[in-house]
Amino acid sequence: MKKAITIICLIGALLLILDSVHASHWLVLFFLAGVIPGTNILISATDTLAANATAITIVILRITVWPTIRTFFFPQATTADTTKKHTPHRVI
Repeated sequence: MKKAITIICLIGALLLILDSVHASHWLVLFFLAGVIPGTNILISATDTLAANATAITIVILRITVWPTIRTFFFPQATTADTTKKHTPHRVI
């Protein structure tokens, strides 16, 4: 329970810090307009479109195709002995 509370507090603190520096604004500008945050450098529209299309393709393929491909490369291991062996319990 303490670990969950710590993780939730850390995530909340991180979100507050990112909100204070307007990270969402800079992220949207980077993805839509190709503006590199904190600089005056602009990425061309063609390069931005290509990068976004590549990222979306990778995500969609990872979600849809990878589970099927994984079964060919990494087949499920079968165990010969499926019975449970009981070990004696020691009473102290």
